Amino acid sequence: MAESRDKLIIGYWDFRGRAHPAKLVLAYHKIDWDEKLYSDEQEWFGTDKPALESDFPNLPYIKDGDTIITESVAVLQYAATKTGNKDLFGKNDVDAVKITQLYSFITDIFPTFLGLIMNKEFEKVRDETLNEKIAPFLTNLSKNLGEKEYFLGYLTWIDFWAFTLLDLFRLMSPEFFAKWPNLEKYLERIKSNEGIQAYRKSERYPKLHISPKYATWTGEEH
Repeated sequence: MAESRDKLIIGYWDFRGRAHPAKLVLAYHKIDWDEKLYSDEQEWFGTDKPALESDFPNLPYIKDGDTIITESVAVLQYAATKTGNKDLFGKNDVDAVKITQLYSFITDIFPTFLGLIMNKEFEKVRDETLNEKIAPFLTNLSKNLGEKEYFLGYLTWIDFWAFTLLDLFRLMSPEFFAKWPNLEKYLERIKSNEGIQAYRKSERYPKLHISPKYATWTGEEH
């Protein structure tokens, strides 16, 4: 896609990965963006990364004119600032801290998730890992969500971070994920958003969460 200085530009590999939450928050709020997708590692590591005018060149990155932000959660937060929805950062100081608390809790499960999808014997270890390690995590999140529509009771940037991971667990094993009906409804609540639906149906929506070069389970959507 051609780049334009009138739009945000998100740079990342040619799969969903860690850029996905930032794209979701923009899609939800119907804010268009351009993107720079990398499939050639040399193009990124050999050319664009050394030339990126950032103190911390990395993927994903988001460009907004002369502003360049890197690191996954910072990219998500910057995208959230462009929506004009200030509640995404919490309606008060305590809620802002609770968002960070939830982000930290969710991030703690990432090593387990990555270890699972990169395991060459994924099919053999999937169910055991889900039941022994992921189930307690989902039970805690389900209890925290309760009957609320969103984790803070209203939409915040953490919902897009949480959605990305929870949707992967659902995709990995719908039967397993069905044990937490309120989390299923939570996912459908976000998916039903008009902007999210349009993005998911578009040709630009990446079908893979991660490349088969890096993982056994790719999170492919059909």
